[in-house]
Amino acid sequence: MKSCKDESIGRLLYLTTQAMNFHAEKALKPYGLTVEQLILLKNMPEDNALSQNQLCEIVEKSAANVTRILDRLERKGFVVRKQNPADRRSTLLFLTDQGKEMVEKVHNLFESFSEHLTNGISAQEQDLFVQLLSKIRDNLDTLTNSSSS
Repeated sequence: MKSCKDESIGRLLYLTTQAMNFHAEKALKPYGLTVEQLILLKNMPEDNALSQNQLCEIVEKSAANVTRILDRLERKGFVVRKQNPADRRSTLLFLTDQGKEMVEKVHNLFESFSEHLTNGISAQEQDLFVQLLSKIRDNLDTLTNSSSS
């Protein structure tokens, strides 16, 4: 049996994701945000509304998970929920001015993180890496969909 110390693709992806999350959480701590909260904020349009269901689809998280994160973002004043006038069963989400300012602040922070992350990796290598990760993601989606049938 192989040990977890073997550098398989899955293990390297896991370790890389862990390291990225650790760095991101540490960088966001002074702003009072978590990575999950930032993901929601960054996926909300600045100038118009988005339904909670649309946001769930975009960030690929369950409704319960998104609701929990939105509760915290709303308490912090970054997001406002309003009843959808076209559909009383749905809620529309809006970024507040404070939310927009926060997204702008942390966007700049993560731009430098991305540059540091890809330091020494050519544009061609980055393109290939994105293609490979996309194939791995597609393979995982296929595996997930076939096992849930």
